[in-house]
Parts: sequence; C-alpha cells; structure tokens
Amino acid sequence: MYRYANEGPCIEKSFFGEIDDLGIVAIDNIIRGASINTLTSDDHRNLRRFVSAQILRVPVTLKQLEEFEEDISVAFNGDYSVIKNDLQADFLNSILKGVGLYESLLAKKDMTVMFFKDPANSFIIGDVPVIQRNYDGKSTSQLGHSPAIPVVDWDFIALPISPKYLLIYYKKTSHDEIKLLASENNDWQFIQSDTFVYAHAHEQLSLGLKEYHKNCYRYIESIDPEYLKKYSIKFGDKIEVARPIMAFTDAAKEQMRSLLSQASKGE
Repeated sequence: MYRYANEGPCIEKSFFGEIDDLGIVAIDNIIRGASINTLTSDDHRNLRRFVSAQILRVPVTLKQLEEFEEDISVAFNGDYSVIKNDLQADFLNSILKGVGLYESLLAKKDMTVMFFKDPANSFIIGDVPVIQRNYDGKSTSQLGHSPAIPVVDWDFIALPISPKYLLIYYKKTSHDEIKLLASENNDWQFIQSDTFVYAHAHEQLSLGLKEYHKNCYRYIESIDPEYLKKYSIKFGDKIEVARPIMAFTDAAKEQMRSLLSQASKGE
C-alpha cells in the first residue's frame, strides 16, 4: 500500500512511523486525562499530523485517484491523463505533500473532544476514519500538490480516537452545531467507508448499519422516489448509494482541456 513501484522505498516506517508513534502518545494523554487541557504544543502538532495522515493515507484515496483518471479518460477519449508518474507514485507523493498542507489548515482551527458518557453508545470508525463537513455546504480547495487529490479546508474535521472520544477540529461555531455534527459520526463512517467499519460492540455496529441503510433510502427518496417504486425497495432494506460518475458540461470540458493541455506540456 505504501511502497513505491519497482521495489522502491516504503513510507510506512520512514514517514508514517514517527507520525503514528507521536500521535498515539497524544491521544493516550487525552483519554487518560479525559481532557485536552493538559496537551503540550508538541502534542497539538503531533495530533494535527496524525489526523492529516489519516485523511490521506486510506485506500479509498488511491481508488479515487484511479477513478478520476478513468473519468478524465472517458471525457476526453484518452487524450489526457492526470497521472504524472504512475498511479502508486502519485498517490504516495500526494500524501507526502498533503500532510503538511492539512496540518497548516488544522492549526488555524479550534480543537475539542466529544465524550459519550452513555455506556450504550460509542463511536464507530471506518476505513476512511476522518469525517469532513462544512456548515454551509461550500468548500475551498488548495490544489498545490500532485496530482488530483485536493486538500480541502473543511469547517469540521473529526476522528474517533476511542469508542468514547471524538477528536474535533472546527471553525468558530456554536456548541450545538458541533454536537449535531458529532452525533452524525456513525452514519458518515458507513456512508464514506470503502470496505470495513469497526465498532466496540457488535450491537452498536448492527444498529449503525441499519441506520445507514435507512439514510440511503431517504437519500434516494429525495432525488428519485420512482426508483424505489420500480424496484419495490422498502424502508430499511439493505441498500447502498454508489459512487457518482463524473460528467462534464461542454464549457467545463473546454476549461479542463486547456488546463490538462498546459499540464501535459509542463507549463
């Protein structure tokens, strides 16, 4: 997963090793003290790097890059490519450059943790563990690294660090807004996961999965209720929402063609 092609270097130890080791120490300090108040400036930096790495290092990021390349190939009949070296190398290079960019964005946000006191509830974590949301539905991107994976300045970025604790970075907003977004963590862990989702207890996982299927139904109902009738899909059935296929308008194609043409010439 983290090795360059042709037996090249592996960044699992050379890059992630220190990030993981120091990040876990800071997380343990939060859980042990049930607070972020005792964290040092080094702890804060180590946490930011850990969360940034978790955003980018997941298998779905590699898959998204591959799918984006396929979308570009279809849209432009194979004339252009967003891959600079090879797929694996571009994925790893994006991580190496993107972690620092995300860390700089997190440094500008406030930080807190949410805690489940109810023993019947716990945070679920998936194989794309970091939840990223905006309050107004808008996002801004920094496309300063190779090749096609953006670093996005989300309003709300959260990572479960134990079954009871959710680490949150956020822009200025009300506590009620933060609490609402935190309560949606389990749903979003299912929505954005690629293959695996984990929970502290099987019962919690089952309840989360049932709620996810219901949310998929609600989403389809909101955009195409006739689809549900056509295939006799009932509320609570085991359904998922597939990845959308990217399509370009003629105007967007012309703009993309110009950008891709410049990129292919190294401009």
